[in-house]
Amino acid sequence: MLEALIAETRNERHVRLLKALQQASDFLERSEPPVLVVSHYDADGLSAAAAITLTLERLGLPYQLKIEEQLTPELVEEALKGPYETLIFLDMGSGVLSAIRGEKRVLVVDHHIPQGDPAPNVLEVNPHRYGVNGSVEVSSSSLALLVMDGAIGQGEDYAHLAIVGALGDRQDQGPRFALTGINGLIVALAREAGVIEETIGLRLYGVHSRPLVRALALTMDPLLPGLTGNEEACIKFLKSIGVNPVNGDRLRKYSELSIEEKRTLATELVKLLINSGYPVNEAERIFGTMYYIRREDAQSPLRDAREFSYIVNACGRLDRHSIALLLLRGVKGEIIARALDQVRLYRKLLFRAIRAARDGACNRIRLGKILALDYGETVPPKVAGALASILASSLKTDATVLLVMVKHGDRHVKVSARKTAGRGRVNIGEALSIAARASGGVGGGHAEAGGALLPAENTEIFLNELNRALEGVSSEVNM
Repeated sequence: MLEALIAETRNERHVRLLKALQQASDFLERSEPPVLVVSHYDADGLSAAAAITLTLERLGLPYQLKIEEQLTPELVEEALKGPYETLIFLDMGSGVLSAIRGEKRVLVVDHHIPQGDPAPNVLEVNPHRYGVNGSVEVSSSSLALLVMDGAIGQGEDYAHLAIVGALGDRQDQGPRFALTGINGLIVALAREAGVIEETIGLRLYGVHSRPLVRALALTMDPLLPGLTGNEEACIKFLKSIGVNPVNGDRLRKYSELSIEEKRTLATELVKLLINSGYPVNEAERIFGTMYYIRREDAQSPLRDAREFSYIVNACGRLDRHSIALLLLRGVKGEIIARALDQVRLYRKLLFRAIRAARDGACNRIRLGKILALDYGETVPPKVAGALASILASSLKTDATVLLVMVKHGDRHVKVSARKTAGRGRVNIGEALSIAARASGGVGGGHAEAGGALLPAENTEIFLNELNRALEGVSSEVNM
């Protein structure tokens, strides 16, 4: 896969990045054991971890895997002092390059905006270094998959790792909400190899594995006003638009609808979202490109790559990393049932937090371009990012940036930031980096999303610095 992309791609930016990934593959093959792999807990980070650990196993290299929420200078220092000859940071690392110094060989595979330059002992592969937009063109899981392919092959066999990770990071920003850039090139090769099916349809959660009523009620991206979380309301909605939700004594599936019924449903859902205040571009997210993993059974929750991504995210954010990694590596059976248990818990947490935001049950802080929602201890830190993504597109506000803030341990605050559906050009990742440093914390991310970890006593300083920084940095230009 990697060699084919280098040979066939005419985009010079992509070619330079792909050749850097080839260097990373060589790095893995020459790694001295034992190896420490540190990766992020979300779908992108876990998918990247699955690719790299599978590679290390095939190369016969013993390793230890650690899943982290945020990479701090303290964690880097601890890792460098550990009994490892080689360190690999996935989906993190580019934001703390100044802390990664010393004699040990280090590989950083990250797609967040880099801060500073790598030391001589560090091989950093970051798309932004090559003029490739890491926010939308390539995820860390896609980078890791290509590193895997360069080292041991099997890129097509594990293409789902790149797709699940990229969708988890909401990189489906192309026409009809398709994956583009390097992500799109991977999809094209996987489609040609017969391992991925790409279609256009309604992007409802579990739309092919569940009855339509339940798929509507379970959909949270986007949140369906009045329907998400309420099956009875979904039944009434379907009847009101002339789509019968039942066939005899059982609920119908989307696949059983006629072409006309499918068109009607898509039209009415877009109308519902627009009438509820969603911008047209957000409302149209309900209809777009779907990715199916062909080797999975038609009724499996893992067949739809978006549903797969949601399941991995749920497990990761509830600290069930091992369940997510087993699924990504192809283990089924009881593991699927355990994963779905985590999904149910995760959804309950999100519903409760969304309700709190709408009912005013969490502390709201409005400052310039910022709307900050402080949940204190009521929301786990690892759920903050997903919650911010949902609220940024569904909560009515004229703020440009929405923050979800939660308590992190005894002395820190975790911040997840997202650009809202409103207007405004900002670079959230850069602004977070500036504000976090000014308040004694660490932060960064992408142009439209990012996170920070800071001392609780400096929250007010952080908010003021972030608002000032947002006024001074413009949104990253896609290259």
